[in-house]
Amino acid sequence: MRKILVTAALLVILFVFLLGVFWKEKQNSVETFSVDAVTEDEIKDELIIAVFISSITKYVNNFYSEFYTGEIAVYNYETDILEVEKTNGLISIRFGVTPQIGAHNPLGYDELLYSIDSLEKEQLTEYEHIKDYTIPERFEKWLK
Repeated sequence: MRKILVTAALLVILFVFLLGVFWKEKQNSVETFSVDAVTEDEIKDELIIAVFISSITKYVNNFYSEFYTGEIAVYNYETDILEVEKTNGLISIRFGVTPQIGAHNPLGYDELLYSIDSLEKEQLTEYEHIKDYTIPERFEKWLK
């Protein structure tokens, strides 16, 4: 009888531990749009992101270079278009981006606002760092 109680207690402890681990993983995940775009709007979003991804990558790397020296990846599938507006002939696009280190470890979450004029000149008008993620121990050697 005692063996059964000890086994049951260990299973409950294991269950609670695993529940905590999976809950933490869920909290660190960031939803992204589907790379399997099929609708016209999804394809347009993917095209806009493709046009801006090199500029976004440049600004993200510049921002994080102040405290992280390792390689940072910015993927189109980790970039969302949050809003698009047109005011007085000026188009504004706000992107949400989750830069990655290693093979899918989010470094942070940032929002970038671009303005585009009628001559197709783009300009970054706002960069806002929203969230930091916990850096896995194996990447801490690149922290400044």
